[in-house]
Amino acid sequence: MKFTTALAAALLMSGCATSAKFTTKMDAFVGQSERALIMAYGVPQGSYQLQDGSKALQYTQSSNIVIPGATTMQPVTTHTTGNVTLNQGTLPSAGNYTQQSTTYVPTQGPATNIALACSITFTVDSGGIVRQWSANGNHCVSR
Repeated sequence: MKFTTALAAALLMSGCATSAKFTTKMDAFVGQSERALIMAYGVPQGSYQLQDGSKALQYTQSSNIVIPGATTMQPVTTHTTGNVTLNQGTLPSAGNYTQQSTTYVPTQGPATNIALACSITFTVDSGGIVRQWSANGNHCVSR
């Protein structure tokens, strides 16, 4: 039973995107050719020629997560007043009434938008070999 639980947990965790997996994936490009990098990620969004003959290739990934607002039950109270007349035979009677009722109406709160981004810069030497990389952003993760 413990083995099954541990196996299930390991399988679930293996599908998670983490920064450690991202680092491993990016490290694998160091020493590879610029062509291999472009084959994997496509044409970079930015390319900068450096003074020493090397160049920086920049890739940017971005997405949004929308978290729906919470639904809460809000009380709505209604006050009603009026006059009533009752005719029973020869003795009519009249009076006033007051009534209060409360109902609960579901109310949707505002959604929250979270912008996720990661900018990756690879430095490629004059021979076309990836020498280093750096990343910046709030969502530099990989599966």
